[in-house]
Amino acid sequence: MGENWYSNKELFEKIDALYKEISELRADLESTRTLIRDYNNLREKVEETATRVHTLMWAVPVLIAGLGLFLTFLNFVMGG
Repeated sequence: MGENWYSNKELFEKIDALYKEISELRADLESTRTLIRDYNNLREKVEETATRVHTLMWAVPVLIAGLGLFLTFLNFVMGG
């Protein structure tokens, strides 16, 4: 028969090293998954905040204009 390429000990060491690398890779993937989840949550909050800011940017001038009209009306009614 032909001779073995690796001894049992060498095969065990290679398999053990591979197992450790796979374990580290799993830990890295879990960490990446967590970072992506946190990023997505942050992005969602930023988008919600941007929507609120845009709403305020529209509402404040409308409210100021309405208040101006209201004060003009009061001035007209009270002064006239």
